[in-house]
Amino acid sequence: MRDHANGDAWARFHAIYSPYLFGWLLRQAVPAHDAEDVLQDVLRVVALELPAFTHNNRPGAFRCWLRTILAHRIRDYRRQQRTRREAGGEVLDRLADQLADERSDLTHAWGREHDQYVARRMLGGIEGDFQPQTWRAFWLTVVDGREPDDVAGELDRGRGRRDSPAESCTVSYKSPIRHPG
Repeated sequence: MRDHANGDAWARFHAIYSPYLFGWLLRQAVPAHDAEDVLQDVLRVVALELPAFTHNNRPGAFRCWLRTILAHRIRDYRRQQRTRREAGGEVLDRLADQLADERSDLTHAWGREHDQYVARRMLGGIEGDFQPQTWRAFWLTVVDGREPDDVAGELDRGRGRRDSPAESCTVSYKSPIRHPG
């Protein structure tokens, strides 16, 4: 995505993040017309600033960077509303303040929701590479956090077998799933 000529990368980013950001704003009681405007501004800034983004090798760096952009874009949007003397921006003011505070409950919720959403979207992209029962075993153990023995019993598989569904996922994809942030 750093290369603006890479339309495929931008399309993937847009397909993953536009619904997430828009839905997140709506869940925070931002009216749809405001959420659409903020989303477009966030995407514009991401496209402009991404080439300069430097990952600091800490988990959540991209997520934090995106959250910061969102907080700034909400504040800028609210300033424009005040200039136009539009009412009803208390939700936006509260949202921007809480997103800017790294210790706020909203910031922690943002981080959890972001990671869950992105992980589910990325995992969905590889689901077709596995047999349905193998994928179900993976999902139940890794995503839902269930015990492998319980999952094996539920899926009617023998305990400790080399070809158990959970092991099939590990064998097929030797590199671990990397944190998206």
